[in-house]
Amino acid sequence: MTESERRGLLEVNGLTIEYGSRADAVRAVDDVSFQLQPGGRLGIVGESGSGKTTLGLALAGLLPRTARIVSGSICYEGRELVGLGERDLRGVRGKEVAVVFQDAKTALDPVRTIGSQIGEAVRAHRPVSRQESLGLALRLLKEVELPDPERRLRQYPHELSGGQRQRAMIAMALAGEPKVLVADEPTSALDVTTQAKIIDLLKRLGDERAMATILVTHDLGVVAGFAKSVLVMYAAAAVETGAVGNIFGRPAHPYTRALIEAVPSLTGPRMRRLRFIPGGLPRPDGGVAGCRFEPRCPVGQGNPRCQGEEPGLRPTKAGTVAACFFPFDERLSHPAAGSELAVVASPMAPVAEPDPVKRSTLLEVSEIVKTFRVSRGGGATARLRAIGGVSLVVGEGESFGIVGESGSGKTTLARILVGLEDADSGSLHLAGDPTVTASRSSRRRTWRPGEIQMIFQDPSDSLDPLMTVEQLVAEPLEITRGGRARRYRAEVAQALTAVGLSESMMTRRASQLSGGQRQRIAIARALTTKPRLLIADEAVASLDMSARGQVLNLLSDIQAESDLTCVHISHDLSMVRNVCERVAVMHAGKIVEVAPAEELFVNPRHPYTAGLISAIPVPDPSFERSRSRVEVVGELPDLTRHLVGCAYRSRCPNAKELCAMEDPPLVEGDPGHAWACHFPERPHLDLASESASVPETTAR
Repeated sequence: MTESERRGLLEVNGLTIEYGSRADAVRAVDDVSFQLQPGGRLGIVGESGSGKTTLGLALAGLLPRTARIVSGSICYEGRELVGLGERDLRGVRGKEVAVVFQDAKTALDPVRTIGSQIGEAVRAHRPVSRQESLGLALRLLKEVELPDPERRLRQYPHELSGGQRQRAMIAMALAGEPKVLVADEPTSALDVTTQAKIIDLLKRLGDERAMATILVTHDLGVVAGFAKSVLVMYAAAAVETGAVGNIFGRPAHPYTRALIEAVPSLTGPRMRRLRFIPGGLPRPDGGVAGCRFEPRCPVGQGNPRCQGEEPGLRPTKAGTVAACFFPFDERLSHPAAGSELAVVASPMAPVAEPDPVKRSTLLEVSEIVKTFRVSRGGGATARLRAIGGVSLVVGEGESFGIVGESGSGKTTLARILVGLEDADSGSLHLAGDPTVTASRSSRRRTWRPGEIQMIFQDPSDSLDPLMTVEQLVAEPLEITRGGRARRYRAEVAQALTAVGLSESMMTRRASQLSGGQRQRIAIARALTTKPRLLIADEAVASLDMSARGQVLNLLSDIQAESDLTCVHISHDLSMVRNVCERVAVMHAGKIVEVAPAEELFVNPRHPYTAGLISAIPVPDPSFERSRSRVEVVGELPDLTRHLVGCAYRSRCPNAKELCAMEDPPLVEGDPGHAWACHFPERPHLDLASESASVPETTAR
């Protein structure tokens, strides 16, 4: 072994980073160390606020001015990066260490073409002409498998789908031929099929280029299928690290195990209540004297040693290195410990959901059609058929899920239901109100104001940063009843209490809240008008797994108490399976399958549904590496063109001549289960091995 191999391509030792002045410093990364070899794949996981992104930015010298490295070292090929000036860092950033950011839409310049942006990145690291840089940009777009790369070079970011923008972002990161790629939540906003393709792409690029990749994410299923080693962070510190098989097979730290438990299961009985980690992260100013996880720990909570002394990282019998006095491999070896854990863990245990009941109809949607006028370049426009004749029925008090790839029409349908868009044709009927034409913009007057409310995907975008929490939550009441926010202070306080927040938060602004707290404010705001129907559009997509469980359980509790009907629009199919009673699958603006949740996941009949389910990542490395996927190939069809036959036929393994001639109608094949396919699937998905291979997470 050479000296460089022994030392590692990237070596981080005792790295500590703080924000703010020294008087009121907030520690974001605390004494973190790890090593990465060429071609290595490291997953960094943890809840929001654990320090993952700050650590990733530090590796590329991209920390904001408000942050400073207090101590520690970052060595790249033996060269110390901490303390380098900006000019020297430019020689490292992009060329040696590159970053793929979470939101490609905001990272890319909206007024410049994809080709000009990637070309600029190429010229920043290579002495080539503008024309040569465009040729290299084209080659990079081909390498990241972006369809029709010649056309994409001339397009702007808004003309690409989310997955296409992410591929363009990866191509730009590869422009300097880096040896280390830091991917910060590169798939969190993508649907499962696109997510799987991006992760496969990152693996292939790393292998072909001998490039080390660091994946920063809160999605443990993605890490299980991608990483070779895992670093678990909690409250700025590394609490466990080791090979991916050991981390997922026998997690030693209680926090690691709790994170894995929080991932909704694809097997076993459908659970309405999801697991989560009670409590929240400790104060960032270092107010906890002992173990930082002790206040939330099912093993060490209340233990004097855990309260008074901070554990250091040490090897465990599970083959990992964990910062815990009572790691699970040792704790579970004692029978009494297991029984004690079962008692402590019982509040986190999910409750089995009974079989769906027959409900009266609350919402009936009939033949909704929606088109948009879009640019085709050069001043030409075309009509894009976003919704192509959707009909569905939602029962009173039901949890109804709508899933599908980005661009399938889910959000457009939601905006029509809530009145933010007008349909071209079709009708809507809310129980107790007259049937209204969905194309009439005044239709909201026939329903009580606030009767249908919506929770948007990103609360940071939907909450006014200049308004206080009191003003934000009271605003729907001001609009529907008149008056000023202070008139509704009692109702605002009641709404905050209902979503598990304190009245003391009334004076805060959105920027002073965590992601989970902002989403709770968005829920409280939507519920103040006492709606009959709540539409949650990717309401938990930006949250980590534990926060997702808390928010979804909160919605479930509110639903049960008020007989609220909820439509969940999501690309997180494992969440939908556990939370929703019935699920509709959308593709190319149409519903291609609808069924009770358990039936849909056990017996998907449409090939597209089978592909979506097969793409769901599972937090089990051995299962992820051995599973055979039903791949959803290619891209959505061009909806600006007149489609003849089945819109899925170009991607379908079962397609035959009939599929090119006739568009299959949505018909009920089994009781309560309808699909639109001439040649439906037979059950073939083997998810049973998941339950056998996922580590046992309850007391033995």
